[in-house]
Amino acid sequence: MKILGSEKMMLKSEKAREIINKQKLMDIAVIKRVKEALAKKGVILDQSEEWDRFLLQRNAEAVTLAPGDVIIMHTKVSASGFYEEIIHYGQLKRGNVNTESKMDVIIKEIEAQEKLINYQKAYKITDYEIEILKDNLKNYKIKLEIIMNGGI
Repeated sequence: MKILGSEKMMLKSEKAREIINKQKLMDIAVIKRVKEALAKKGVILDQSEEWDRFLLQRNAEAVTLAPGDVIIMHTKVSASGFYEEIIHYGQLKRGNVNTESKMDVIIKEIEAQEKLINYQKAYKITDYEIEILKDNLKNYKIKLEIIMNGGI
């Protein structure tokens, strides 16, 4: 089992636990609709206290397991955590993610962070979450620059 984007689909921010405890929770009705739509495609979107412990050990709100047929989300997932995983799911299903390439994974993380920031209102992402997303985006761009210059 490989976790897509383990670079930061897991929140690398020191604020990860704080986010989970202080954030505005994702609308349960939306989660239910998306879960049902994904199930029709054979994709499992799972949330449980057991998965919460797994995710917290990794400072994550959610992960998508390659090849994209299982999405795990914290029971207290935020809008940004929820939609980020849906974006990653789409990236996997379009087949344009090489999970073996650090550079490709970071590029997909940058794309996801930018989309979340650009669609803040549509996704109902709080300013608190946007602050963290912008920090994550900055860190991903630094990592990408390092890789492109022969580091890591």
